[in-house]
Amino acid sequence: MGYFKKHLQFLILLVLGVAAFIRGVIFLDPDFGWHLQTGELILQKGIPLTDPFSYTMPFYHFIDHEWLSDILIAIGYKSIGIYGLALIFALIFVLTLFFIVPKQFKNYAALPLALCGGLMLGFVGIRIQMITWLFLALLLRVIFDENLWKKWKLVIPLLFIFWANLHGGFAIGILLLFLVFIFKSIQNRKFELGYFGVFLFSLLVTFLNPYGPMLWREVLLQATDGNLRWTIAEFAPGIFDTDIALLILFALSFSFLFQYRLKIGGLKIFIYLLLLLMALSTLRHIPLWALSAVFVTSAGIKLLTDEVKKNKYALERLKRLTKVLFVVIFLVFLFEVYTNITGVFGLSEKNYYPAKAVVYIGKQNLADGNLFSLYDYGGYLIWKLPSKKVFIDGRMTSWKGDSALPNESNYIFKDYLKTLSDKNYFQQVIRKYNIHYVLLPVQPPESKQSPLAKKLTDIMQKLVLWKTNTAVLDSDLTKLGLKAIYNDGSFVIYKI
Repeated sequence: MGYFKKHLQFLILLVLGVAAFIRGVIFLDPDFGWHLQTGELILQKGIPLTDPFSYTMPFYHFIDHEWLSDILIAIGYKSIGIYGLALIFALIFVLTLFFIVPKQFKNYAALPLALCGGLMLGFVGIRIQMITWLFLALLLRVIFDENLWKKWKLVIPLLFIFWANLHGGFAIGILLLFLVFIFKSIQNRKFELGYFGVFLFSLLVTFLNPYGPMLWREVLLQATDGNLRWTIAEFAPGIFDTDIALLILFALSFSFLFQYRLKIGGLKIFIYLLLLLMALSTLRHIPLWALSAVFVTSAGIKLLTDEVKKNKYALERLKRLTKVLFVVIFLVFLFEVYTNITGVFGLSEKNYYPAKAVVYIGKQNLADGNLFSLYDYGGYLIWKLPSKKVFIDGRMTSWKGDSALPNESNYIFKDYLKTLSDKNYFQQVIRKYNIHYVLLPVQPPESKQSPLAKKLTDIMQKLVLWKTNTAVLDSDLTKLGLKAIYNDGSFVIYKI
């Protein structure tokens, strides 16, 4: 028991690492395919100037804010395969959790780490956004520790050179540095030149990318697109997430924050609250807030322990409370690990994506006309059918242009949603884009769906569309003149 207690944090990270690896092997992220193909394209032909994968916005100036990550994905997939990539992203996950805990709190971090890790596990996979988790953990660690800030502040701009070329989440880091500068200047009642210099140089080095300042345009375009919050589940307000680990972590961290607000410090509270607001605004930011919550909760546990050490009876009550809390959190942790592993089996390539239908299309060589399919499968089709361009995929949700070409869209995501909800518009789209084939999932009646199928649908809603009028999909498409030429029980292909 003593050994277990001493190495509890290590054991938690080990379990989370193994669970993350398993998820990475099984779960196929909807965007993996286009990341892989973009990386291959860049390696072969260089950075594309316009969209190479869609027939709806082929002249849109595609800015890939993950271009370097895409190259690494392509190289990694070719050299070490899915298992190797899953291992790398599992290590990124573990390192993120490891770096967020300062040395002085390491003996108090096991429980918040278990909650945070279990919560974040639901967002884990071979997913490039995890790179931002790691960079943010490193940045918070330096910002929260005055000694580390003095020692490593000049290295922070170097961090952003890589971050800005790997993932668009670098903008959150720049925002934090700016707010830290403002906070410190107000707190000390003077212009903090050192903090401003770190912010300014970090901002300037983000322009060292293939797109220059246009990279910021693409990042801000997504960040300010309020429409995503009501159409894409991962961008939905985080207030709708009722994950039990999230609720417990919030209760603990906020309680400690209120109780020891003076000792924890204004800057840490400010960043915690800022990331909390971001998490409440958008589901995908919950992991970012959870990292700050680990720091606050660990600090709170240490402060509480130090406070009651002088009181024998209070110390005994704390020990009893800690045992109860440990059991509760341990059970929650196991539940999170179990559900986040078993839940992704239905989201594998075999079980969720049109793998068999893609083989059929390849064999039949359906070359005449374009193929229409759902947003969910765009990235997969880019990967598996490189010769066929797609109607829409995960890159295109905020793309807006000013093209006047009759066969190109100015705002494809808006058109897509209308296509699913309006039968007349669906027929107009078919004619406009010369669509000859439609690939759709076979939708079983809701009453006939098993509990597991419903659970898988709920899980996938964290990644794809969560509130869409699908009147067209729910209707009999043969009445619109479509003829079913393939049906494997999971997917159907119609010919116009």
